[in-house]
Amino acid sequence: MRHGYQRSMDGIGRFLLLVALSGAVFTVAPEFGGGDARAAHWGDPNPLGITPTPPKTNPLLGARFFVDEEWGLANRAQRACRTSRCSKAMGLIASQPETKRFGTWNVDPGLLTRQYLDRANEADPSTVPLLATYGLTHAHCGNYSDSLGAVARYRAWYRSFAAGIGAHRAVVFADMDGLITMGCLSRQGRIRRYAELSYAMRLLTALPHTVVYLDGGAADADTAAHTASELVASGGLLGQGFFVNSTHYDWTTRELVYAQAVARRLPAGRHFVVSTSVNGRGPLVPRNRVRDGNEVRCNPSGRGLGPRPTTTTGFLGADAFAWIGNPGRSTGVCHPGEPGTGVFWNTLAVSLAEKADFRVLGPSRFKPARSR
Repeated sequence: MRHGYQRSMDGIGRFLLLVALSGAVFTVAPEFGGGDARAAHWGDPNPLGITPTPPKTNPLLGARFFVDEEWGLANRAQRACRTSRCSKAMGLIASQPETKRFGTWNVDPGLLTRQYLDRANEADPSTVPLLATYGLTHAHCGNYSDSLGAVARYRAWYRSFAAGIGAHRAVVFADMDGLITMGCLSRQGRIRRYAELSYAMRLLTALPHTVVYLDGGAADADTAAHTASELVASGGLLGQGFFVNSTHYDWTTRELVYAQAVARRLPAGRHFVVSTSVNGRGPLVPRNRVRDGNEVRCNPSGRGLGPRPTTTTGFLGADAFAWIGNPGRSTGVCHPGEPGTGVFWNTLAVSLAEKADFRVLGPSRFKPARSR
């Protein structure tokens, strides 16, 4: 049984929509069938300027990701710690690259993004910042659709965000939960979501020194075949590939198997990034999966940090492991006394750090292919 927000798309309508949209995607970039995964940067085989030059299949290989030692979420929390236990836990999180998240709550994303990237470049110009966007405005399922005004605001937000990046180097994880929640939408809502995501991908992949991945959901939320078709319809082929598990706690090996299955269903060269920030202990599976879904996602207890961010994963198609989900951020007021959505919560961060397991783990039945 999948989560309530998972796919309810009408078969015939979805087929006709994908036929129409996939033709447009392939017309824009027929070269996507080749082996060069970085189709967005035709003239630059090394958009991030990494030394030595990485292989064409993985533009992230060898990159050092920016660690925000001044204003990172855990860094700021560590300075306020009053116990050695707190300080040790925060230090563990703070030592790893944080993915800076921007969303619809940012009124001027261009200014904030530019300021962040300027500061990162000044602090350590040899590193590459990680950025993520979150653009959902609906909180629940139920045949939702963005209005035309909402579509216009979405486009304006992304124009500002892209302008803020400009010529800076960056890796962008576009629209966390953007595809995984498609089943919450009406038919009109899905058509508009496809158009919104495609618009964002065109803007971001036009930037000269940016590598872009689009949301690819999670293994316990959808099938690989359906995710692949959604990526095609949403402009996912314009970028380097897709990312998985950004808001889930699923096992690393299961997500690798799922992502590899998605990639096999896309034109050659599509790669992916696995978010491993909170999956060191895997998901907390509810007793009643029919009623409560495949995993508890609202501040589940007993979870731990997962594999550290790296560009040398050792797994086929996996450009990197990254902490796309910020460990320590509350998912919401899941129980009385817990902080609201997005608030960094020391109690949660300490628990995640103390239960960390940085190994690539998962049930034995999940056997992802290793790099050749």
